[in-house]
Amino acid sequence: MRCWFNAAETLRATPAGRTERRGFTLIELLVVIAIIAVLIALLLPAVQSAREAARRAQCINNLKQMGLALYNYESAQGCYPPGVIIHNKATDQAFGCAGNGAQRMHGFFTLILPYMEATAQANAINFNFPARHAPGVTYFGQLPGLVNLTALRTEVAAYLCPSDTKRTPGSGTNIADQQQNGYSPGSYAISIGTLDTIRWWFGCPNYIEADGAFSRDFHYRIADIVDGTSNTLFVGEASRYVNDEPFFNFWSAMAWFGSRAGNGTTRPQGFATTVPRPNANLAIPEPPGTLSPTGWIDAWLQDPVYQNAGQFGFRSQHPGVVNFLFGDGTVRPIKNSINILIYRQASTRNGREVISADAL
Repeated sequence: MRCWFNAAETLRATPAGRTERRGFTLIELLVVIAIIAVLIALLLPAVQSAREAARRAQCINNLKQMGLALYNYESAQGCYPPGVIIHNKATDQAFGCAGNGAQRMHGFFTLILPYMEATAQANAINFNFPARHAPGVTYFGQLPGLVNLTALRTEVAAYLCPSDTKRTPGSGTNIADQQQNGYSPGSYAISIGTLDTIRWWFGCPNYIEADGAFSRDFHYRIADIVDGTSNTLFVGEASRYVNDEPFFNFWSAMAWFGSRAGNGTTRPQGFATTVPRPNANLAIPEPPGTLSPTGWIDAWLQDPVYQNAGQFGFRSQHPGVVNFLFGDGTVRPIKNSINILIYRQASTRNGREVISADAL
């Protein structure tokens, strides 16, 4: 039997007289692997982009659900819910007007639960007790935070943006905090406008009223939104900063808390202003409190640090934009590059500004 080897054809004879091609050379194998690697590298961004588009669509749907809940709330009650209930007359009289015991901290997201298909959860909340405990304060022999622990610890899917970073349990003193308070994560905040009502208020009954769609212990009707519901920001994203507070942000109690991260900063919960630009970074050190309710809006003209104090503003994990619910129920993304004056004008309910439709 005649056998031969032809290097050019890379063929060899078999015992049966058939010929077969030899396997890949090392160079050919490396070329194939390189091509596959390039294809995967080209495919991954497309996959990630598709996933982010899906997450953003879910976030928009969450805000639309809140818009529908607001419509139903207003239809049933004749007004929008207050931004947050800090005090009420009964407890003010019993526990002292400015005392910790009188602070309700039940807010917008709790009040609209019955209209978010969470009626059972809303019925489990005792609004005679605060949303969280206060050091040294007991109500009828009980720690107030324990009364509503189960209801307020339950997560609400519509209050969580899929792109928001996952919260992890705290450590040290945070463990005790978790055992006494129903912290439930949230990715959204109501708009209180431009005034420094977060750190500036006289205590009850001399409240500082916000200029946004929502305010502490105040509620508004549609007629009070003089600028028009289609031109007024109601709810926006307030995602947690990466590797930041274990409990920040949460919907179940709305107030202004000192940072548990130990860096001397603060974390407003459930509400935000438009003084900082959208998606501003966390400001460390934090700018000082102002000397008047309009201090923030005045200070930014001379001190840009207020414009960059992101812990008081709206932010998201979606690249380049923050999704907002407007009063008419529409949801629109606002870019980081928006004109800051237009952005602030859109957050006031009765500033009587004229905003072009293409400015947002």
